[in-house]
This record gives sequence, C-alpha cells and structure tokens, in this order.
Amino acid sequence: MAEHMPGNHSNIYQPITQWIVDNFCVCEGCSVPRCLLYEMYVENCKQEAQTQVNPATFGKLVRLVFPDLGTRRLGTRGSARYHYDGIQIRKNSPFYAYYCYLLAEKKETSGEVCSSESAANFQSSGYLKGAVSLFADEYCTYCQEVLQNVKNKEFDQVEEVFTSFWKSLQPEAVMFMSQSDVCQLFQSYDRQLFQEMEKILLHDFLEDVSIQYLKLVRLFSKNIKIWLLATVEDFPPLLGASKIKEVTLFVKRLRRKTYLANMAKTMRIVLNNSRRVSILKSDVNAVITQGFMDIPGNSLQMAFRNVDETGSGTELKCLKNLMSLLDTSTDIRALLNCLSSDLEAFVIQPSKNQEEFRKLAANFQLRWNFLLTSISKAMTLCHTDSFGSWHLFNLLLLEYVVHILQTHVEEGGDESLCMVQQANTALQPICFLDDLAAEQSEAGEAVPTHILLTQSQSNVNLSSIILKVLSCLVDADTGNKLIQVILEDKASKSSVKVNVPVGQEALITLKDGQKFIIHTSDPQQDCNTAWEEAKQIYGTA
Repeated sequence: MAEHMPGNHSNIYQPITQWIVDNFCVCEGCSVPRCLLYEMYVENCKQEAQTQVNPATFGKLVRLVFPDLGTRRLGTRGSARYHYDGIQIRKNSPFYAYYCYLLAEKKETSGEVCSSESAANFQSSGYLKGAVSLFADEYCTYCQEVLQNVKNKEFDQVEEVFTSFWKSLQPEAVMFMSQSDVCQLFQSYDRQLFQEMEKILLHDFLEDVSIQYLKLVRLFSKNIKIWLLATVEDFPPLLGASKIKEVTLFVKRLRRKTYLANMAKTMRIVLNNSRRVSILKSDVNAVITQGFMDIPGNSLQMAFRNVDETGSGTELKCLKNLMSLLDTSTDIRALLNCLSSDLEAFVIQPSKNQEEFRKLAANFQLRWNFLLTSISKAMTLCHTDSFGSWHLFNLLLLEYVVHILQTHVEEGGDESLCMVQQANTALQPICFLDDLAAEQSEAGEAVPTHILLTQSQSNVNLSSIILKVLSCLVDADTGNKLIQVILEDKASKSSVKVNVPVGQEALITLKDGQKFIIHTSDPQQDCNTAWEEAKQIYGTA
C-alpha cells in the first residue's frame, strides 16, 4: 500500500518545511536524533503559536526537504535512538545552543565536533537549568532599575530602561526566554515587578493624594503599556503575549484605583457633613420602604424590611449594613471595609472553585447594579434633596464592587470573569446625571433643569429640529454646572453637540447655516434637586 506523502504544492506544510530548511543543512557524516529534531519543532510551534503536526507527518516533511536522507540507530543497548543520517543543525540557527544543550543533557551523539563545547558554553552562559540564575540576576537588576525610576517619579526614564534591556538581548537569549517553562518563570517576575510598581504608585487608593498626581499615575499606566509593546513587538508570540498579559492587568488595576481614589476624595466631603448624611439616610430609606422604586410587585420593599429573614437578596443585606453603619460612622474606609466583608461572606467564601465564583460574582453584580440604579431613578423622579450625595455614593459603590471581585479573579490567575463593567470615566468626577438624564429626555420626562431653544433667524423651520439632553455635568475644576445637549436637523442631517453652562446662553450654528440660541436655567427652588448640592460639593473640593 502506498504511503501518503505531503506534496510540494501543499501550502499547509510550507512554514514547516521552511523552518527545516532555515535551521538544518546537508552534512555527510553527521546525524540528528529524530526525537530532538521533533522536540525543537514543537518548541518553535509554541513560540510562534502554531498548531503542530504529529511525529509521523513531520518525519515525512523532513524527508521531503532532504530526499536522500538516511536512517541510523545509534547508542548503547537499551538506549539506542533513531537518527537522521546526513544532516546537521546550522551554526547560525537560533536553536543551535538549545540543540547542543539537549544533546549534552540526553547524552546523545551527532557526529558534530563542536557539540560538546557548545553544550558547555550553553550551560555556562545561563540559558537553561544550572545557569538560569545568572540570567535571572540580570533580569532582577533590570527590574530594580525600573522600580528605582518609578520611586523617583522619573517615569520617562522607564521607557529608556525598557528599550535598553530588551533591544540588547541576543537572538539566543530571546529564544531561551520564549521557551514555555522559562517564559512562565519570567512572567512571574513581571507579575512581581508590576505589583511592586502598583504599591509605589498607589498602594492605598484611600490615601490623601492630589488630583494632579492621580492624573500623572493614570497617564503613566497608559504609557508603560505602549513602551513595553514597542520593545517586544518583534519577539515570538509566546513571549510577547506573556508581557502583554501582565502589563494589561497592571494598567486595569491602576485605572480602577485612580478612579476609586478620585471618587473617595469627593465622597469624603459629603460624609464630613452630618446634615447631608442624615438627609441621605432618610431619603434612601424612604425611597425603598415607601414603594417609590419601579420594581414589579414591590418585592424589593418587603425584602428590605425583612432582610434578616430572607435567604437570598444578598445585595439588599449589603445595602442595609451600609446604611446601618452610617448611624455610627461616616469614615469612608469603615464603609468600604464593611462592603468588602460582605462580599467575602456572601460571594467569595461560598465559592468552591473559580467557575462557581464567576457565577456568584456575576449574579451579585447584576442584582447590585440593578438595586442601586433603581434607587437612583426613584430619587431622580422624586426630586429628593440628597440626590447629589447619593449619586456620588452610588458611583463609588458600583466601582468598588467591581474592584474587589476583579481583584479576586486576578489573584487567582484567571481574568475571564465577565463583569458588568462601568464605562471608562474621565478622571474628574464631572458626570452627574448622565445616563438617567438621557433616558428621561428620550422618554419625554422632565429633567431637573429648564432648557429653552429659540430661533436667531425668523426663516428657520423648527419642525425638523430635535434637541436632546445627553447628560448633566459638573466641572470639577470650576464647580460650574453644565448641560450636554445635541441639536439635530433631520432635514439637512447635521448635528452639533455642546456643553451649555447652566444659567447662560449658547449660540449654535449648524452646517447649513441655521443658528439657534440655547438657554438653560435652574429649576424652581421647591424642587431642590441635586444641582445646588453638587455645586457646594465640587466648589469646596
């Protein structure tokens, strides 16, 4: 029966045959152990993230490249191995040092005079086993240099350290670091490096740091990923992927911490005002217990009243514990520790494995977000006095839950938890009513600000003009209240988005030349929405 051979016309095997040609050549009197040749091929597949063929197919491809190849059985009795006779590894192959090491480690013979010397040089230069510590020491020095620059706030120097170290590596060193076991080892070093950098930059997001410093940290976290990716872009996929994974996790953690730090600074102003805290507690309890929340069957109100008797409803228990703690403490650290303890008791500890944790965490976050969003909606419609305070508290609680659950996932080495992430928010807490305001404007409900659109020209047809309120904002730097609106003309298909300061006018000109004046004003005093409160909060920040 004729044996099937991969044909020359097959594009599937072309990368494999090319790899064989690039790394091996004909040499009379030399031989290469079949098992080692296949082992190096498998290692190359791991580095290049390619699917490997089985040994039988690979052997046929080797003979396709070298048609006159012979076979020899070499070695002592009981340990003899089959060799490809008539070929040798090229001296300039990036796998040459690795091949010589394998020959020495497995006590194989190849007929190459230099094989023993190369194996000795390979082991003494630190590419595997006994000399890994030498390269690890060099890598440790590199990490310490990075950390020292971070401590000194010399962030631009970090880019130079990255470039200097990674661009100076020899091809053999890159090949060595790309081996799966070695790559995993140095990935653990990277993880420690980024953890130490995180401790230096923002160990505790509740520390009293300036907004300017938080901006600097956030910018650095963005730049460091760009710098590292630029230095390893030409490296084998396995090595590059390990670097990308660790730096991406580092950036995500810093972004969460800087956002939380920013929100905590603002929320402290609310918590330091006993009157605001008292009104906040009263309004939240009233919204929940008096049936204002838009939840079918009013089951939430009943569950909140009897939360201790409810077997489920962990998100309600967490909220009840927070509101109860506000009676005795307004320390933001104590409040967040309370929420963290509840998450540990209700989500983390009951999880027997990562799969169960992912389900519990996703379910809790969905219910938690729904609960807090429902309260926000009810407080908006009822024009409660503490809406500004609640909105800040709501944002902090939502993001903190994400942070705790995601941190637990990352510490377990699994970042596959699908979470209801909050949208990336600017560093300053300027968003004040965003999604809820948009929902209300689209639904035709009144938003807590008066907006007047007038024509600056008498010949303008308003029938095709649409004015939408996108969000209500507070500028963290100036304390000014802003209304973000978009003006659309269906007829000309043109639109303009603009932020209009409350109490002022804005002249808008569309592409077709139509001009409009938008005027915003504060609502009636008896509504007493969060606008004035937000101005007080941000104005004294």
